[in-house]
Amino acid sequence: MSVEVSQDGDAVEVKVCCGPCEAKQQSCRAEHGSVRLTVKVPRASELDVSVVNGAVVVKGVTGPQQHATVNGRVEVNGSERRLSVSTVEGEVVLAPKKLEDTEVTTVSGNVRLKLPERADARVEFSSVGGSFNGSSVALGSRKKTYGAGTHEVEVSTVSGSLTLQE
Repeated sequence: MSVEVSQDGDAVEVKVCCGPCEAKQQSCRAEHGSVRLTVKVPRASELDVSVVNGAVVVKGVTGPQQHATVNGRVEVNGSERRLSVSTVEGEVVLAPKKLEDTEVTTVSGNVRLKLPERADARVEFSSVGGSFNGSSVALGSRKKTYGAGTHEVEVSTVSGSLTLQE
């Protein structure tokens, strides 16, 4: 297992690889162990995190964010700007401080969105076979508007659910 850190201007990239990163191994078996990274950034930083098999937990970062996992939970607390999350299989938990344009895509992960006070967004949920606040949505979509509906919140899933906490 190797960890590589590189910087280009104000962008920092951290890679965790099975063996040397330049070998570009396609899989990492359990015998290689695990890595837990804690990365601290300025609060208003733009953040882009991609993980194959593992969780992403972000607390207090207020800049634009984009997170992707293949298999793993994504939890974002305290966001204030544009947010994009995608996962194949993993729960998504969002508790923004301020709700801006948000896009969440999952195949089989459930999504929980805790709305901030005075949310101003139009939430659209589309699914093949999931549920919206406990009501089944088969091959369709549901919409709900908060405030003037200024910001777009789009949640799309194949078989997951969306739960809004007001």
